[in-house]
Amino acid sequence: MKNRILYYILSVIFILYGCSPMDYKYSDFIKDGPITYLTRLDESEVKGIGGRNRVRIVIPELDDPRASKVEIYWFNKREHLVEPIDPSKETNIYINDLVEATYIFELSITDAKGNSSIPVAITATSYGEIWESLLQNRLASSRERDGEKMIITYGVNVDQRLLGTEFEWKQDGVETALTAFIDSAETTGYLENFKASSFRYRSVYLPEPDSEDLFHSSWEYYLEVPDASEIEFDKATVTFTLPRPNDGFWSGYVFSWTDKVTGETKSQATDTNSITLNDYNGLAVTCRGVYEFDGVTVFSDGVELSTVRYVDLDRSNWYAAPETRISDSSPLNNNSEAQVVEKNKSPHLSHPLFYAASGTDAKITPWAHFDGNENTYLSIVKGFGKTYLDNRARTGVSHSYGGVSSDGNDLYFIIDFGEEESFNYFRLVYRSGQSNGNLKPRQVSFFGSNDPDCITDMDKWSVIEENLYLPGSELPSNSSDPNHPGRSTGNVTIPESSYRFLMLRYDEWTEASNSVAIAEFYLGLYY
Repeated sequence: MKNRILYYILSVIFILYGCSPMDYKYSDFIKDGPITYLTRLDESEVKGIGGRNRVRIVIPELDDPRASKVEIYWFNKREHLVEPIDPSKETNIYINDLVEATYIFELSITDAKGNSSIPVAITATSYGEIWESLLQNRLASSRERDGEKMIITYGVNVDQRLLGTEFEWKQDGVETALTAFIDSAETTGYLENFKASSFRYRSVYLPEPDSEDLFHSSWEYYLEVPDASEIEFDKATVTFTLPRPNDGFWSGYVFSWTDKVTGETKSQATDTNSITLNDYNGLAVTCRGVYEFDGVTVFSDGVELSTVRYVDLDRSNWYAAPETRISDSSPLNNNSEAQVVEKNKSPHLSHPLFYAASGTDAKITPWAHFDGNENTYLSIVKGFGKTYLDNRARTGVSHSYGGVSSDGNDLYFIIDFGEEESFNYFRLVYRSGQSNGNLKPRQVSFFGSNDPDCITDMDKWSVIEENLYLPGSELPSNSSDPNHPGRSTGNVTIPESSYRFLMLRYDEWTEASNSVAIAEFYLGLYY
């Protein structure tokens, strides 16, 4: 009976519960009506375009006329922006003062009643100084001046962000800088009416196709190097006079040098085209042009200017081997060795002369090496082996020609200047027309004396420098270019000395060929 009563009670409870409204649990949440959503933005049509420390968000024309505002969240919703929109038009919204980064922006549309669309997310990048600092100037393959035009050549551009390169220069008579722009699509561009000696340039970039902000690489500079041929030098006052460039950016010249005594680096500048160096004690200076570009000082590459004055000694009073006996005491034509009749050795020579010359001017004379004629040669038969030590020991290949040999003695010639002379360099001109260096001496030694007895007494000589390598001695000397390194040693410095007599000893030669031959020999003083 008790179980039946309990059953009835439970039945009544379930009936009462089942008759309650089905939405009684959530009716409080929809008391104002159902939720209304605006048309969702199409993220494929919403653009985020990067700029300089900003982003431009472009919202297209909307199909939903209820839209009145757009809400934008970024930085994990810590930043928020609400902007009005006109759904019938495209809307551009600028988010400024952004640090350089790539951002995720969450956008939703709202109406006047507060209804909103389902949010969408887009990405956009803000560019700034760091990105700009990495931009490179377009690399020119060549720059060539053609009159008053500068021709600049590039390779094909592959960077789609590059718009082109802009140029600035100044010249006399122009108040403001002249400009030019070479488009990135061009491989050859021109700076017209270019009379200056410098220009600056930088490339222009657009980070994204629809960006509104331009970015630039750093300025770089083209500076012409001072033309050494146009620089005048007054050694007495150590004064340089240079051309004044037709350039509004030019501000002067700077000279630098190394003190030859202390080794200290010194410099001096001028804002004119002339300068006198103070307390100068160097051998050469380096000259650079100085330019000022909006407070930026730029220096051109330098041109080295020697301040050493090389002065060759007067050779007109020199004497060499005057006692050498040649048939009828006359110079001999170089057409037969038999013309050397008497092979009497002069004290001025290590052994009798052997002819060496070619051409109609060729003569055998004891002074052929300082007669001013490079077609005549002083030729001495080589000794044993290929060094003076080999020759003394009479070891190695023996050399002789036309009955002339060294007989194991040193190979040398002596010059009498007539009076004591000071010198600190020499220059030796090799016999020309050689396809190899077999006729050239390779090393020499210098000795000096003021005692006339030195001609016959080898103990009267003082060493100036020994075993000196001769530049260009291993090169052919058959080049038509008189400046070819195989034609001459150039000016070679030796310790400064003052002597009346000079002896040059040949220390090394090749075993090939029978003689060593030189066309001209010079001494001089540089200071």
